[in-house]
Amino acid sequence: MMGLEGAPAVRFLEAVGREFARPEVWAYLGFGAFSGYALGRFAKAVVPWVALFYLGAVLAGQASPEVLFLGLYELMERTWAFLSGLNGGLLLGLGLGVLSGLSDR
Repeated sequence: MMGLEGAPAVRFLEAVGREFARPEVWAYLGFGAFSGYALGRFAKAVVPWVALFYLGAVLAGQASPEVLFLGLYELMERTWAFLSGLNGGLLLGLGLGVLSGLSDR
C-alpha cells in the first residue's frame, strides 16, 4: 500500500514548507505585500479615470481600441516575464497585496 509521501499534493506542501522555512522569504513576503497593496490602491484610483478619458477619446475618434488592446497585450507579456523571474515569497506577497489593495474601501 502506498503512503501519502508520493502524492503530488504532499510533495508540493513539503516544497512550500522548505521554501518558507528560510527567514529571508518572510522579508520578501512582507515587502511584496506592502508594495502590492500600494500598487493595488494606485490602480484602483487611477485606472477608472484613465479608462474614462480613453473612452472619450475613442468616442471622439481620436483613439483606436485596437491600439489599446495591442498595448495591453504587450504590457501583459512584459509583466508576466517580470513576475516569472521573482522570488516565490515576493511574488506571493505582491499578489496578495494587490488583491488587498483592490478590495480595500
